[in-house]
Amino acid sequence: MLLNHPKSKKYPIILFPFFILITLLYACQKPSSHQITELFSPNKQLKFQLFAEKNQHSLQYNISFRDTTLLDKSSISMDLEGQSFDQLTIKNIKAFKVDTLFSPVIAAKRKIFRDHYNGIIINFEQALALEIRMYDEGLAFRWISKANHDLKVLNETFEVNPVSDVSLFYAAYEQDASDSPGFINFIKRNILLVSNYIKGKKAPAESAFETQYQNKKLSEIKNKSFLFAPALIQTANGKYIAIGESDVTDYPGMILQNTSQNKISTTFSAYPLKEEFPKDSTNYMKQVHVSEFADYIAITQGKRTFPWRVLLVTDNPAKIPASDLIQKLARPSALKGDLSWIKPGQITDEWLVNINLFNIDFKAGKNTASYKYYVDFAKTFGLEYIMIDEGWYLNGSLKNLNKDIHIDSIAAYAKENGVGLGLWFNAMVLNENLEETLKKYSSMGVKIILIDFINRNDQKAMNYYVKIAEACAKYKLMLNIHSAPAPSGFEITYPNAITREGVMGSEWNGWSPLVTPNHDLTIPFTRMFSGSLDYEPGLLENSAENGFQSIPDRPMSQGTRAHQMAMYLIYDSPLQYFVGNPSQGFKEPELMKFIGNIPTTWDETIVLEGKPSEYIVTARLKDGFWYIGALNNWKERELSIDLSQLKLKKYRLSSISDGINSHRYASDYVLTKGIGNGDDKLKIRLAKGGGGLWRLEPERPQM
Repeated sequence: MLLNHPKSKKYPIILFPFFILITLLYACQKPSSHQITELFSPNKQLKFQLFAEKNQHSLQYNISFRDTTLLDKSSISMDLEGQSFDQLTIKNIKAFKVDTLFSPVIAAKRKIFRDHYNGIIINFEQALALEIRMYDEGLAFRWISKANHDLKVLNETFEVNPVSDVSLFYAAYEQDASDSPGFINFIKRNILLVSNYIKGKKAPAESAFETQYQNKKLSEIKNKSFLFAPALIQTANGKYIAIGESDVTDYPGMILQNTSQNKISTTFSAYPLKEEFPKDSTNYMKQVHVSEFADYIAITQGKRTFPWRVLLVTDNPAKIPASDLIQKLARPSALKGDLSWIKPGQITDEWLVNINLFNIDFKAGKNTASYKYYVDFAKTFGLEYIMIDEGWYLNGSLKNLNKDIHIDSIAAYAKENGVGLGLWFNAMVLNENLEETLKKYSSMGVKIILIDFINRNDQKAMNYYVKIAEACAKYKLMLNIHSAPAPSGFEITYPNAITREGVMGSEWNGWSPLVTPNHDLTIPFTRMFSGSLDYEPGLLENSAENGFQSIPDRPMSQGTRAHQMAMYLIYDSPLQYFVGNPSQGFKEPELMKFIGNIPTTWDETIVLEGKPSEYIVTARLKDGFWYIGALNNWKERELSIDLSQLKLKKYRLSSISDGINSHRYASDYVLTKGIGNGDDKLKIRLAKGGGGLWRLEPERPQM
């Protein structure tokens, strides 16, 4: 286990400091716009220019990539209460270069990150500074406060202003009521949103952070729409800009908004002054709503760093899913000591199929016998955990346990069979007696806590994610957070927060046609840029194009069986779920053995090819074995994959791929074995909505 600073294990660092002294008033007399500094990436291909505008306390920046300007006159500012920050005076600029390696506690993407950048810190005469880092793959900046008193943050501006109309891959912040679980709850939430808007709150207060990814011209998106971060820009000349954030500590999460025909800016949920607790105690979705907002977004300590604003810039979109830029910017692990109790792996979940078991000699349902059946399934196929999802306690009270489910008996049976146990909680219910509850169930053998229905990213909510992660760590519990924003490096700082939802995933197949292959193929280039995601693949009922149906207790995915299986490799998540029906899995043992043997952490990740919403081919290394996954949209394609980056010679191949009739019967797949040569191209045929997985075992020289 690699634990030491920075972020884990420390390697040799090369740091070259030098100083540039500049004294300059923002309200300089002439010209009206004055360049403060110019900064290049280490490879000199990315250029950042920073300007001060006359009589403005905001700065503006331009970005050029390979001598082509991509972003122009994009404003950044930090609006803090107090006249001393209304007009800033630059004191000096300190420049430095860093090239270091570090290892995260949990290797969701790779074991070792290279943190290589050119940086500057602009110090102002006021108690404020701005740090900028230029990487070969992108850039980041953050504000630094040096005040001796608490601060109210009125607003923060971060604009992204492309020089021409662009396409945007994005997910809207608010869900469509017709596709949302719990229609009545959706209406109630929107009544609250309207009420707060009338009171002056201009940003949305709540979201499940689960909407469909789309691709439109930025100018065609309804003006002032609220969008999730990350989002991805594609320019007309084939350049890509991913927008994200990192190290969101004691601060609200970033919300994107298109503010004109061709500009993206940020907005934030205001600080909650009053919260409303639900009166309906029987609703398992119950959550705390904000009933009154402040006129500021955060109140925080005066000496601190603010979140990183992050832009990845590339002409090769395959670099985006492989990027660790946000993770490199995250705060080092707050957990110290022996963290070997954080054990990644695969886990079952029964919520989507509603325990609709068959070929058994007991009544299936939310009962002890059914969960022991899940334990048997996990043991048989090598899954490390099972989840006991919603329904083990009733009416929103941990004092009202489901009499048909005996957690102690299930935990003992799981332990006897070498399988770990996870428990679902409504976040509000868990918080009522947080320490007592975690201590109790940890002592019973529970290893993973899944919390749900926070549905917010204001400052208080973001601080709650920290609170629950620290409390779980105290009792050596891993944590999965649902109905929450993308992690933005949170899993680096709290490695026991092993995965997070923040994405429209498999559960939506239970009632909605929105989870399409195009949506699936946008996720690696958008949401996954922020960190690990809990999509929850593994559905064994599959549909060809135009064949999707919503059938109670028999959820169906869009795309082929191999498409579902490829997600285990394509999506970063140290805790990968199997949400299919185990009774069906028992009927296909070779498939389940193949899936059960797929690792969830990796020594290295290389995205070999890919385009957002179209297709992706990813190679991952684990203990000397290469695994290749491919995911496809509704367009059939044949690929010839260059394996030279994997440095393989001869290898043994085992795979799951689309069957010849999978375009009609989507569950058609083939399992194959063979021998290959690393000098040859790997030929891949992907059906409509298809996919595949290939395991490459290097042949060992005979002694």
